[in-house]
Amino acid sequence: MTEQTAAAKTTAAPAASSLRDWRIDFFRGLAIIFILWNHSSPNVLSWLTTRNYGLSDSAELFVFLSGYAMATMFVAKFLVRPVPVLPYVVMRAFTLYIHHITAFIIIATIASTYRGWAGSSVMERDLFIRPFFIATETVMPKLATLAYLPPLLDILPLYILLTLMIGVLFFLFRDRWLYYVAFAIPVWAVAWFTGLNFSSYPDTRLWSLNPLSWQAVFLAGFCLCLVRDEPWLRRLVASPIAIAASVAILVIGFVAVAPWAELGLVDWRISWLPHYFDKMYASPVRLIHFLAMAHIATLLISKDNPLGETAFARSIILIGRKSLPLFVICTVFASASYAAFDYFGRSYPVQIIYEGVMTLALVALAYVAAAVGNATRGSKAAAPVAGRAAEPA
Repeated sequence: MTEQTAAAKTTAAPAASSLRDWRIDFFRGLAIIFILWNHSSPNVLSWLTTRNYGLSDSAELFVFLSGYAMATMFVAKFLVRPVPVLPYVVMRAFTLYIHHITAFIIIATIASTYRGWAGSSVMERDLFIRPFFIATETVMPKLATLAYLPPLLDILPLYILLTLMIGVLFFLFRDRWLYYVAFAIPVWAVAWFTGLNFSSYPDTRLWSLNPLSWQAVFLAGFCLCLVRDEPWLRRLVASPIAIAASVAILVIGFVAVAPWAELGLVDWRISWLPHYFDKMYASPVRLIHFLAMAHIATLLISKDNPLGETAFARSIILIGRKSLPLFVICTVFASASYAAFDYFGRSYPVQIIYEGVMTLALVALAYVAAAVGNATRGSKAAAPVAGRAAEPA
């Protein structure tokens, strides 16, 4: 690609991004809410998420859209001059690292406080925080080097490595999407067929989201952004055959997970199937199911859909635009649910009240963050307009 061509693309990038697709932030915000519901101590609201009705869940949605949003920003800022992308990803990774450590400190503090107040170590036990208190000298260095990952604290370390990776890849490949595909597939295949993964304390544990595998999900979103205006992709999305295939995949996924089995009804799930749905190694079955779901969602909710102008959508969009701090807060809320349900019980009203209040708290914090940001920029509007450009979270 010539410098003139690259310059032309970069010049056009701001115009395209000025009307950023509101659905990106909407679904990323929805993913954060689903992560809260899915990762809280088992609760009834998790049945409202996609996890129970197909072969993929909010993790694919969040990582895929993170890759897509990253590509949007990289093309706009670094396409012609890619060198600055390297210091940018280092600083970005450091910011993610600080958020990760902060989240752990807050969760560990809540767990310790709850044990001292209520005499229950449920948070320390179920969230694997107890080792930090009984073997601090051993665990502290592992926490600092991302070699100790308690449950609920696995996505940000994954994102740290993906951020560093995409900076190097973009510096080398820029907007040549086939190069990313050529990188992603072999790396994923090595992890899938050999079981290669990073260890976590103690050494018998592994990263629950293997970076060598999940880079494929992230790069799938990155590549889709790069080719989103290609005529062949538009024809594919509108193809009746592709639509029928996506619908068939969603139906097969629904039947395969048999959500009614959890209610004691007919259970025809086959014992060997979970291997092919493996989340740790980003099973291709899960990715295919997610892409089919994204395909149908894109058709059902177009960019000019009036849903984007509703108060409900604007609230979710705000969460998506402030995804990093609100994801950390979401993780804290999900962790605290173990203490809340231990103290107040696990009745359905308690579950619904807790999850509902925490969800509203996320929305309120998103509006506060937007208002502060707008005041800093001298803007009068606190709520987002669906088509307005968004800053990277």
